[in-house]
Amino acid sequence: MKRFANLVERLLAEKKRLAASIESRLDPREAEEARRDHHARRRPIPCGMTIHTGVGCNFGCLYCYVPDMGFPLKPRPYPLSGLQLVYALLNNPYFVPGPRGTLLAFGSVTEPFMPETVDRALEYLEETWRHLRNPQQISTKSVLDGERLERFVKSSDPRINVLITITTLRYAHMLEPGAPSPDERLRFAAELARRGVSVTLFLRPIVPGVTDRELEDIIRRAREAGIRTMVPGSLRVTPGILRRLGASGIVDIKAIEERLPRNPRGSRDQVTLRESDLKELAARIAARYGLRVLPSSCSANIVSHGLGCWACKWGPCGHAPPRPQEGEVAEAAEVLGCRRARASVKGNTIYLVCNGDRRLADIARVWIETITEFRTVARQGR
Repeated sequence: MKRFANLVERLLAEKKRLAASIESRLDPREAEEARRDHHARRRPIPCGMTIHTGVGCNFGCLYCYVPDMGFPLKPRPYPLSGLQLVYALLNNPYFVPGPRGTLLAFGSVTEPFMPETVDRALEYLEETWRHLRNPQQISTKSVLDGERLERFVKSSDPRINVLITITTLRYAHMLEPGAPSPDERLRFAAELARRGVSVTLFLRPIVPGVTDRELEDIIRRAREAGIRTMVPGSLRVTPGILRRLGASGIVDIKAIEERLPRNPRGSRDQVTLRESDLKELAARIAARYGLRVLPSSCSANIVSHGLGCWACKWGPCGHAPPRPQEGEVAEAAEVLGCRRARASVKGNTIYLVCNGDRRLADIARVWIETITEFRTVARQGR
C-alpha cells in the first residue's frame, strides 16, 4: 500500500538534495535570481514545463503570436545560466524530477536555435539532462551543424524528441521570411534521424489554402528524410495575424475567417481555427507514407521516451499506464501535505479530495497526475 507514497518521499528527498547541491555552486545573488524567476513558480502546461531559452524572435513568421504577446522582435538569450535554470526548477513546487517526472519542452516564446539563443539553449539542454534526467523535447525551424550539432547529440537527452516545423514548402520565403528554408530543415532532420535521434514533423500551423494544398509533398519529403511521426496543429489567430496573413498576397483570408469559431476579442486574444477536417486529411496522407500521427506535441515526447500517459482525452499515448490504487494515491497526497486525503479512480481520472489550502491541493494534483500519468482532479476537503 505504501509503494506510491514511498516513491513520492524519495522524489521529494532527491529534489531537496539536488537543490542544496546546486545552490552550493551559485553565489547568493545568482541563487536569489533563480528563486525569483518564473520557472521557479509557474505550474506546467499539458505539454510539460516550457523552458524559455530566450525572449523574442526575428524570424518574422506572419502567423506567429509572439509579437502579439508583447515579446520583442529582437531576440536575446534568457538571462539565467544553465545551473540557475536547474535551481529554479528544483525550487518550483510543481516540478517533479527524474526520467518519469515533468516533461521539459524547450523553446516556447522564441526559436531556440537561432544565432542569438542557440548557445543558451544547448547549455540548458546539457545542464537539465546532467542534473535532472527529465524527458526533453525541443521545437525548431533552425538547423545545427558542426560543433554545435555534435554538442547537441552528445550532451542532451539521448531520447530527446525534436519537432521540426514545416508549414509550407512553396511559400516559406514569404510566410517565414527569416527562418531557414524547409530544405535546410529537412536535411537537418535527416541528419538527426541518421544519428538515431527521434524526429517528428510538426505540421503546425496548418494554414488553410496553403498547407493543405502541399500536404502530399510535405509528408513525402518528411518520410524521405527519415521522419516517422507527425503532429498536426491548428492555426491560432489574433487581429495582427489576420492582418499580416491578409497582406501577404498568398493567403485567402476568407478561408481563414470561415473557420473562426468567433472573432478575436482583443489584440492578444488567440482564437484557434476549426481544422479537424484538414487534420484528418493530413492523417490519411500520412498513413499512406507510413507516418504515425500523434495528437499533440507531448504525445511525441511520451512516445520518444517509451512512456505512457492517459492524462487527457487524446490518450492513452505510448503504452497505457497501470491503473493506480486509490489507497496509494491518498497516502501519496498526504506525503505531499494533504490532510485526511481521499481518492477514487474512474476511467482515466483520479478524483482527489485534499484537506489543505487551495495551492497545496493544486500542487498535489500536479504531482499525482505526473507520476500516475492519469488525469487528476483535486478539490479541497472540509
